[in-house]
Order: sequence, then C-alpha cells, then structure tokens
Amino acid sequence: MRPMNLGTLMVNNYLFPTLAGYLLVDTGYEGGGEVFFRQLSRKKIDPNELQWVFLTHAHDDHAGFLNEVLRGTRARVLLHPLALERLRSGRNPDLGGCPNLRASLGCQVMERMGRGKHTFPPLPRELENRCIPLEGARRRDLESNLGVRFLDTPGHTADSMSLLTEDGALFCGDAAMAGPFAKHYISLWVEDAEEYRASWGTLLDTGARMVYPGHGGAFPLGLLARAMPHLKHLAIRRT
Repeated sequence: MRPMNLGTLMVNNYLFPTLAGYLLVDTGYEGGGEVFFRQLSRKKIDPNELQWVFLTHAHDDHAGFLNEVLRGTRARVLLHPLALERLRSGRNPDLGGCPNLRASLGCQVMERMGRGKHTFPPLPRELENRCIPLEGARRRDLESNLGVRFLDTPGHTADSMSLLTEDGALFCGDAAMAGPFAKHYISLWVEDAEEYRASWGTLLDTGARMVYPGHGGAFPLGLLARAMPHLKHLAIRRT
C-alpha cells in the first residue's frame, strides 16, 4: 500500500484506505482545508468516504484545519487522550526546545515565514463527540476493525502517537523527521529527550518497511536505526 500525500511542501497529510473506510493522518496548517478538499476531488474521493482522522499530536501544523475536515466530512478523530485538552486550547504548549543547532535554525526560518505563532483554531465543544481517545478496549477494537496498530511515541510531545499498517507502513508524525533541517532524522522540537529516545526504540521494534514522517520524504526504517547513536547526547535548547 502506497499512501496518497495530500499535504504541502511544508507538512505531509497522508490518506489511505483501511478495512473501514479512508483514514487521513493529520491535517496541516490553519486555512489548508480548501486545498485539501480540492485534492480529494481530484482523486475522485467523496468526502463522505473519509471515515477517520488519525492525529499524531496536537500541534498547529498537524491540527490546523482539523475543524474544517470535521465539518466537511463524517470523519471521527483518533487521538491520544492528552491531545483533547491541547485541541481545546488551540495552541502548542510552551514546553521543550530544539535538540540541535540545525533544528534551531529551522525554527527561526519557520518563524520568519510567519509560522511562529504556534496557534490553531481551538476544537469547538460541539465537535468533541467526534473525537475518540485511544485507550483501553476501544483502542484494541479499533486496531482490529481498521487493520492497524497504534503506538505511543512521546517525546516530541507528550501526546505523540504513531500508526503502523499491516503491510509495514509506519506513520510517525514528528517522532522522526526528514528534510533539510532534520539532522539525523531528529525532530526540530523535543519536549522530553528521554521519552524521545525511548520512542525511537518503539519505532525500530515495529520492523516497519517504510517510515512516513509528518515532514519530509518517506524513508526505510533502517536509516532510523543507523541514526540512533546520534540520540545519545540529545540536549534541548530553548530558542
């Protein structure tokens, strides 16, 4: 299975079919809904075929047009239990920092491009019943019904999750990252260095075929294994 990327040069939004309808991994920045629905139309996919949104974490570049998707489809949101409160706030928490100088430069570039506010439209109360926290028996039932596996991969944020398909596609959000500012596949921002290192172990234990990060191109899991030693001295720098 090769997922469709309906995102932009800045952030990926992957769409693929599950055993129970199409699933979208994340939404991009605020205001991207119109482009997203145009892309659905070009792919000849009816919005009502989109049944699920898997939110890897509640940051502005991953939950920016979530409300637009919910209002334009019947989709339900699968997310970490901690993500709901962050969606209500409509802003990235002021926790953590950049793990290396290249990441710090990347954050500065994003700020100059107008992406430094780190806010997004808060989730309205009337849409909260469309959100399904992934925990307990319901999480296990959804894994079975969709033919996927949900993974807790904190570190970038406390609410970070990844998704593994049966054919080895691993959608990791910002637990790992590609692109010019992502040195050794390390995210530009880390809330907790110890949890981040542990989550790479979780990703490697999946034995996935390909990794699909929230930013940058897909890459084989083996490249993540080769980069693992660079996490040993991970240090968080406040910008």
